Amino acid sequence: MGRFFGSIYDGIFNIYHESYHQIFQHLYDNGGYTRMGLTFLLIPLAGWIIFYFLWKYPYSKLWHWLVWTAVMVLVVALVTNGIANSEIFNSGNQTLNELLADTETGYAEYARSLPMKYVLANSLLALILSFLYSLLLKQFSRIHVHLPF
Repeated sequence: MGRFFGSIYDGIFNIYHESYHQIFQHLYDNGGYTRMGLTFLLIPLAGWIIFYFLWKYPYSKLWHWLVWTAVMVLVVALVTNGIANSEIFNSGNQTLNELLADTETGYAEYARSLPMKYVLANSLLALILSFLYSLLLKQFSRIHVHLPF
């Protein structure tokens, strides 16, 4: 799965940079890509299952749906930021830690920009998947069949 999610982040969003290969190799080898990828897949799915099947408020409006979408994207962004920061800066990879500590390599400066790139990518993917999950799950809901439209 790491290869699949790595191709999304590095290929589609063009996050990969050859000069800093050690960071990306570490993310691939230690499952960072998989954890970040499962974040944008599973958090919105769980959130929309809660919305459509557990929240029993029959008078929900479009703004409820929009707020719930924003909450899903925010949760994905926060979790992704935590995963990316811990994978990059709190890793047990001695080579990566040495490169981050050496100011002449530029690794630390580049690495500080990476979590935000992953947050933006995952937030966009979570937004898209939230809409798709919503369209799928509303078909099986007994209360919120009218949302999002």
